[in-house]
Amino acid sequence: MKTRIKSFLLIIMLLFIAACSKVNSDNFKKIEVGMEYDKIVALLGEPDKCDIALNAKSCLWTDGDKKIDVKFFADNVVFYSGSGL
Repeated sequence: MKTRIKSFLLIIMLLFIAACSKVNSDNFKKIEVGMEYDKIVALLGEPDKCDIALNAKSCLWTDGDKKIDVKFFADNVVFYSGSGL
């Protein structure tokens, strides 16, 4: 019986963790101009979409109505914006 309860609680915890989005106001506040692309990916996860032209990259992270848009030049943040956070 205790094993079933522990297994059930573990499954619930894993589902809760998986449901937590990294696209949130707390993570948005951690972004800074000059941060490297790899650090942004470590913070927000892989982007949903990236457009690349020459040495510039524009990436978008979304979760429903929440959006974080980051512009990179030479893989460093030059501008970022968010909505629905």
